[in-house]
This record gives sequence, structure tokens and C-alpha cells, in this order.
Amino acid sequence: MKKHAENIKMKLKYEMTVMEIDGSNMAIPVGCTDFRGVIHMNETTADILTVLKNDVTEDQIVSELLKIYDASDEQIRQSVKKVIAVLDENNLLCD
Repeated sequence: MKKHAENIKMKLKYEMTVMEIDGSNMAIPVGCTDFRGVIHMNETTADILTVLKNDVTEDQIVSELLKIYDASDEQIRQSVKKVIAVLDENNLLCD
């Protein structure tokens, strides 16, 4: 597993179709051969995936989410780190 530092740019390896179906947020990797399936997630994760469609740093993701959510930098950063770790473990981030 790679470690992504706060100032290292990252983005999703594959295009992700993010959608809400019956009140549940889901993402489906498009054109992905490494991962098959649907990612079930909360609204915050959906927003993180949307930001990760571009080359961004962890700090930039946090900054974008601070515009959306009424939460502290620390709370958002913890959520971002968790999502990045899961994406990294599943080989869904660009090298």
C-alpha cells in the first residue's frame, strides 16, 4: 500500500460513476479491470470521489469539503485519510 502525503497530488485511476439510488450513494468504476463491483458509501465519500476526478492534494480535498460541510478541519481530514487509505488498498488511485 502506498502512503499519500498531504502535499502529494493524487486522483482516481478510473472514471467513477457516482450516483444515488433509493437514498444510497454508490460508485461504479468504469473501465476498471482491477476492481469489480459497486462501492457503497456515504455522502462525504461521494464528495471526496468527485474531487478526486482531478489531480489534487489531500489539503485541496479538505479545503473543498470545508466549503460543503459544517465540520472542523481535523474531522474532515480524518475522513479524507480513511477514504484515501481504502482507495489505495483497492488500487483505485493513480501511481
